[in-house]
Amino acid sequence: MEKVLIAMSGGVDSATAAYLLMQNKMAVEGVYFVFYDDPVNIEFAKESAKFLNIKLHIEDLRKTFKSYVINPFFQGYKEGLTPNPCILCNKYIKFRALKNIADRLRAKYFATGHYARILRTDKDCYLLKGIDRKKDQSYFLYGINREFLKQLIFPLGEYTKEQVKEIAEKNNIPSKSAKESAEVCFLKEKRYYEMLKPSSNGPVIEASTGKIIGQHRGIHLFTIGQRKRIGISSPYPLYVVKIGPKINAVYVDRKDRAFIRVFYVEELNWLYNIESDFMCEVKIRYAMHPEKATVTVMDNNKAKVVFEKPQFAPTPGQSAVFYKDDIVLGGGIIKETEQDF
Repeated sequence: MEKVLIAMSGGVDSATAAYLLMQNKMAVEGVYFVFYDDPVNIEFAKESAKFLNIKLHIEDLRKTFKSYVINPFFQGYKEGLTPNPCILCNKYIKFRALKNIADRLRAKYFATGHYARILRTDKDCYLLKGIDRKKDQSYFLYGINREFLKQLIFPLGEYTKEQVKEIAEKNNIPSKSAKESAEVCFLKEKRYYEMLKPSSNGPVIEASTGKIIGQHRGIHLFTIGQRKRIGISSPYPLYVVKIGPKINAVYVDRKDRAFIRVFYVEELNWLYNIESDFMCEVKIRYAMHPEKATVTVMDNNKAKVVFEKPQFAPTPGQSAVFYKDDIVLGGGIIKETEQDF
């Protein structure tokens, strides 16, 4: 039997993924990662491991998680960025830890409960979208080491979320009643700005005229495309269209000013052999439909992305992920956008 190590969060997805690996006649061991104090669902992870009769390792990653995810998350907002902690965690922590522990345990493979797929050919391995388009999580996985694809298994990639729930219910897996993970797990249902120290006030500028039309209470309260919390009366709805950290300014305007065609991406990671210029589909946030664009790879691990049609609110700090049909080519962090103000 081939040995596989699976990350078990205590949720229904990872527990069902472990069950499916066992059904596939693999020798399964689990690992629960402790990322922060008072971790959620740890008891469900223990119960599911006991129910499935598999060994569960507990790995304390709090120090690393704070350095690579929590601190950059809050610092990013202070700098006018909108970071994505799940992508940082997958890139720097979760999959590296899985690989290291799998090697230590002499497991040939490692797995998670993500809704994505791996395509293996004679020459290479590719990351693909999950079958369930509503749940597909390939967007969050573009940053992992390409070499890891050789050992990675995503048991849920061929299933829908509803099918996974049905399997858990039918087989009475304890995690079937676990609470779904929050959007930002370590915030524990608090809002990020409630955990930041108040920053200095600054001008709210109407982008099209350059006029100061109000004051804000800190750039950390805003992200591109936002309507809430602007608090300024206007004859038309105001949207945040740019954040200027150097002058501590928030730029607002009509919604159409938030549609951008050209932006730049840094900290690139490739999961596919690409040319310096190529056409593909691009997602600039998890819950959007991929849109056609041209990507030009530049020096210093940077790329220029030009959408065929302007898209709403490309946001510095978020990730742009490149696709060729179902295949994830790679991606990077949005650094800046081309605007005429």
